[in-house]
Amino acid sequence: MKKTEVQYSEPVTEIMGRPPGLITRVGTVVIFFVFIIFILFSWLIRYPDIVPAQVEITTENPPVAVMSRISGRIMRLLVRDREKVYTGQVLGVMENPAVFEEISRLRAFTDTFNVDHGNYSGLPDLSGLGELQSSYETFRRSMADLFNFISNDLYGARINALMNEISEIEKYIARLKESERLFRDNYNLELNMFRRDSLLNAGRTIPDAAYEQSRQALIRQQIELQKVRLDISARNIDLTSKRELMVEYALRRKEENDKLFNASRESFKNLKADLSIWENNYLLVSPVNGIVTYSKYWSENQVVKKDEAVLSVVPEDPGNHIGKINLRMQKSGKVREGQTVMIKLSGYPYMEYGMLKGVIKSKSLVPSGDSYLIEIFLENNLTTLYGKKLEFSQNMTGIGEIITDDMSLLEKMVYPFRYLASKNKRNSVD
Repeated sequence: MKKTEVQYSEPVTEIMGRPPGLITRVGTVVIFFVFIIFILFSWLIRYPDIVPAQVEITTENPPVAVMSRISGRIMRLLVRDREKVYTGQVLGVMENPAVFEEISRLRAFTDTFNVDHGNYSGLPDLSGLGELQSSYETFRRSMADLFNFISNDLYGARINALMNEISEIEKYIARLKESERLFRDNYNLELNMFRRDSLLNAGRTIPDAAYEQSRQALIRQQIELQKVRLDISARNIDLTSKRELMVEYALRRKEENDKLFNASRESFKNLKADLSIWENNYLLVSPVNGIVTYSKYWSENQVVKKDEAVLSVVPEDPGNHIGKINLRMQKSGKVREGQTVMIKLSGYPYMEYGMLKGVIKSKSLVPSGDSYLIEIFLENNLTTLYGKKLEFSQNMTGIGEIITDDMSLLEKMVYPFRYLASKNKRNSVD
């Protein structure tokens, strides 16, 4: 079988028949080495993968906003801007019908008063309590009832009277028992005389008349003795009745006392609860020790909306500066603790001031809404990589670049091809 000869044109034949020149050979080698150098540098040059996010610089103990619980006017501001305040201090009062000074007196009273050991007649006379007036009057009435009950102590007086009667009855019974003993002795004497007279009468020594007189004397002594014994029994019954009545009075006294005490405790408890609700609604109270600062509202009679911040308190010990990021769900899986964050602050151009360097300290285990909360530890506090110390102000913001994977440039270029290869493989399998 003959081989088929391929006929080329003269220009092609001329090129194929002529060996490559020196420049061509050198150029090929140079291109090859350039390619090798490119691959080498692509492997050596690190190109970190970055996840950008909004970051806020704050402190471990950030400022606390003092919110208004109602809509209305600011009736009184009790502190000046940048004044030092303590936990629980009243900073301002919202508009309400009560007199604040009387509310303060009521709070001081409730903090020290104890129903079980109180001065029931020394309650303060307060008439400017506004919404709390009804609760306070109910408490005063219950305390007045308790005071009158304890002062008058009618059951106690009845018990004392019964105790005196019981004492007299016991003395009378003692005298009756002494009379009983004497009557019993006389009865025994008369009985002996009657027995003797009976023997004499049987022997006809004494007449029947003398015997009958002896018998009558014995019966009289027996009747007197029975009278005394009946009187003792009657007195004992009376004594038992008096004692039962005394026990009944004691029980009634205790029941009434407990009832009035419980009513007073309940009314006092309700008063304190209503006072706490009133304070929560109308008072602006500092939640921490620190420095108060005004922001939007500066004077009395300004109108405030419900749940609007009126004042802020910067804690006395704010702690270290930290960064906080609300990271969206997208790419959040690549972010983990220990990764480096480079922060570019708004208001401080990073090319002039430099960037802050931080490390992810914690990441919330579960998202809040559609984002994770990330806390950043600032390695050099507010000193930038240029060595410049920035002045801190609350709510400083900027862009945080989270370095997730420190990959080479070569890996970055290979990833798209790897993805296309895996995609084609899946398509071919399908």
